[in-house]
Amino acid sequence: MTGGILAVAASLLVHRLLGYDPIFAGLVGVIAFLIYLQLLAAVDWRVERRALEHRMMALHADYQDAVTAVEDTRQDIQTLRREVAQGGKLSSSELIAELRVLQTLLSQVAQKSASPMRTPSTLSDRLNHTASAHALDHGVLKGEKIPPAFGAAATPDTERREILGVMHHALEENRIDLYLQPIVRLPSRKVAHYEAFSRVRDDKGQIIFPRQFLPVAEESGLVGTLDNLLLFRCIQVIRRLGPRRPGVRFFCNISSRSLDDEDFFPQFVDFMSNNADLNDRLTFEFAQDDVRRHSDDVARGLATLGRQGFRFSMDQVRDLDIDAQSLALRHFSFVKIAADVFRAGQGPLRRADLKGILARHDMELIVDKIEDEGTVIDILEDGVELGQGYLFGEPRPSRDSAAAADDARDEP
Repeated sequence: MTGGILAVAASLLVHRLLGYDPIFAGLVGVIAFLIYLQLLAAVDWRVERRALEHRMMALHADYQDAVTAVEDTRQDIQTLRREVAQGGKLSSSELIAELRVLQTLLSQVAQKSASPMRTPSTLSDRLNHTASAHALDHGVLKGEKIPPAFGAAATPDTERREILGVMHHALEENRIDLYLQPIVRLPSRKVAHYEAFSRVRDDKGQIIFPRQFLPVAEESGLVGTLDNLLLFRCIQVIRRLGPRRPGVRFFCNISSRSLDDEDFFPQFVDFMSNNADLNDRLTFEFAQDDVRRHSDDVARGLATLGRQGFRFSMDQVRDLDIDAQSLALRHFSFVKIAADVFRAGQGPLRRADLKGILARHDMELIVDKIEDEGTVIDILEDGVELGQGYLFGEPRPSRDSAAAADDARDEP
């Protein structure tokens, strides 16, 4: 439209003002129209070129972003491959170590089930046997009735074989359960840690309590095997818990038989070294008598675990003759004392000074077997900050305890 008007105007200008004939004037108009079209095409071409340049620049930027993303993805894939390969090697190493330990446990049970053993003369003697007083004291929950697991007319040898048979099948069929008892902060009574105990079920699902099987198991050497199984159950709970409730530790008792077992103890040290990521979750407990008599091999093995970050606890304390400095150098972080022993205060240390002495060596005092409020009031006067006992909670199946820990909103 604009070009046509421009051509007509040029023709009229040439014809009327300059006096040229109409044919020439019309030719000038056509030429003017063509020139207009050329100029218009040139302008459009320049605009399109600039737009094309912008599109090319955008495509180049997108290309560079894509190249960078591909390179990042390639590096991520390579990193993932390395991590998977390393994780596979680590998992295989851990699995092999665990299988070796479990193989030792199975062989222990098989040997104990078939080997001769000296037995007490009566069932009453076995039930009142005090070879492991700590486990016996914690063996039966309040209000629970101990079922008669075996016939009253059974002979000691027959009952021994039945007990060991139950233990053998319980191990093979995964019927040894983990129970957890809370260790609480005082005076708030918030759960800080847990201590682990074992419960055994027979083929009918009936619980066999430590007070029933422990004396026979002690004489047969099976207590060490149960301690070791308890450790694996603790590890399973810790792995399920993951990063939740940081700071919560699980106290796992290690018996003198486990420490003295030349087959098991080195494998135990290797296994825990391969699981050093559990060092802020697992605390191994040893009786005071065992701590005092640790052999050089045991001391070296525990020192290895201590350097890996694992910490230890001394329990079953008989008196307050405690060398806090020596314990701290051996990577002990806790001392657990029964309420009656602590209140009696027998030993060179005064009970009022014990917490402060331990604190100077970065150790914590736990008073356990607390059964009444009067005991709580008494130990609070001595500054005790950690307590354990039926007053604060009975041992419960690990599934219930883990759920309670997960649901708790307050950090310990």
